[in-house]
Amino acid sequence: MPLHQGSTPAVVSRIATHFILRAYRMGVRNPGFGHHEGMKRLLVLLALLSPSLARADNPFGVALWPAAGQDYGLVAMRLAGLGVAWYRPPSIYLDHWRPDSCPACRALAPSGLSLALTVRNGEPRHASAPPTDMAAFARQVGAVLDQWKPAMLVVEDEEDQPARYRGSPADYKAELSAACAEAHRRHATCSNGGLSFQNAIRLTWRGLKGELACDYAKRVGHADWCGQTSLPDSTDDKLIEIYRSSPIDAVNIHWFGTDANALSQTLDILAKQTGKPLMSNEIGVADATHVRPVMRAAMAGHMVTAIWYSVDGAESQSLFDNLGRLRPAGEEFAHQMSGRK
Repeated sequence: MPLHQGSTPAVVSRIATHFILRAYRMGVRNPGFGHHEGMKRLLVLLALLSPSLARADNPFGVALWPAAGQDYGLVAMRLAGLGVAWYRPPSIYLDHWRPDSCPACRALAPSGLSLALTVRNGEPRHASAPPTDMAAFARQVGAVLDQWKPAMLVVEDEEDQPARYRGSPADYKAELSAACAEAHRRHATCSNGGLSFQNAIRLTWRGLKGELACDYAKRVGHADWCGQTSLPDSTDDKLIEIYRSSPIDAVNIHWFGTDANALSQTLDILAKQTGKPLMSNEIGVADATHVRPVMRAAMAGHMVTAIWYSVDGAESQSLFDNLGRLRPAGEEFAHQMSGRK
């Protein structure tokens, strides 16, 4: 299909996506295909073209970890084929981070993807701890940002869950402020680590009344909340005030509900409660038939980012199989990205 002066960015993006997917599928069938230097350059060019043309109105991204033996260049190529603008790489754990060479950074740099980088003050498989030396923590966060150059810094991961963060709300506020200052100094945006799905729906339910509250509760799997007038206080009550008063640019929530209308209500209620736009660096559904409605709700709700959690679990499905082919959830995601309808 020839390009001409009247071609729109969306059309050009779809053309680039078409050729990326064709080239990628050829690589799956013929492993030697992608090792030819000229083909590598072509794939990089196409990967650069696709996501960069539709960024202004594109909040979508993917959290996808490289499989054994894969590099981040291959991940970037897959995401370019989907036409997303954002990528969430694996979290950086400050106890394990080193300021030496970063192959992942080099592989992702030419992709054109905006990175939403999660930084945790701890080590894998353990709850993060509040920094004991805030100045040293800030310097280390700044060094990570200089190395990875993300568009967005995400501070911790589900700070409302004791299994993920063992500090108090006051501890988290101090950590969030210090980290965001480093991000803003480098012209990156900053968000909290992600209010858990259960607490996001809990706070939304509290913002609704009567039948609206009961209807919402049923659609998020909590019919037992109907008839109740309140739920016990928890950490997230204090976090809402922190989100409102902190220097974050958007409030990050994690969403694993299948009801698109419930997501729309959640975005509306929490935006009113915090006075800030909403985003998510972790969205997933267990049933592929709900992928497109949830994506449409994210777009209609003006989410800053809507990053799909492409990991198999009880509440989510990976978009790709082990060979890089689109699974049912990935087909639905790609269909929605191709026309945003």
